[in-house]
Amino acid sequence: MTERLHESIRRARDWGFIGGDLGQHIEHSLAFVEVLESLNLLDLSGADLGSGGGLPGLVVLTQLPNVKLHLVEIMSKRAAFLESAVQELGFGQRAVVVKRRAEELGHDSAFRESFSFLLARSFAGPGTTAEVGAGLLALDGLFVVSEPPGSLGERWSSMGLDALGLELQEIRRNNFGFAILKKVRPCPKGYPRRGGRAWKLSLF
Repeated sequence: MTERLHESIRRARDWGFIGGDLGQHIEHSLAFVEVLESLNLLDLSGADLGSGGGLPGLVVLTQLPNVKLHLVEIMSKRAAFLESAVQELGFGQRAVVVKRRAEELGHDSAFRESFSFLLARSFAGPGTTAEVGAGLLALDGLFVVSEPPGSLGERWSSMGLDALGLELQEIRRNNFGFAILKKVRPCPKGYPRRGGRAWKLSLF
């Protein structure tokens, strides 16, 4: 962890993009790094969905120097913050800020089923997160999603995941919890649903 990264995270807090205990947020982001290391996702291209104040994306880029990451964020002010942070931290060759709705990216041939891994810290509920991610994750790719305290995986419908070509691999819990989903089949062309339907009418 570098002082410049800490400065960026503090700025995100000051602008209202991050709330609560910054130390805990950083520890949570470092836990994402540990999961990526354990899954051997150390030199691949991924995306952080709803990157917001840069957590865990900026921490992952700092700790894993061979990872390339798309920081997906639709909110203009947050995307502008991420653009600035990427340049200040010297990640210009490894990080791209994408100011578009994640479900729309899933229908763009440049992005559809193209990422080796995805991250989601506080993106949406499980059904929406899975649906949007299914359109972006490559076959055999892995999706690391933050899990709430006490969750044992009951949030993830096996039937709902199956309809998207996904499978719950495991729930991992140390100080923080994570669901690890795997892309086992191509995502059907109709998913993710557009026009906000993935958000308004969650599959599960």
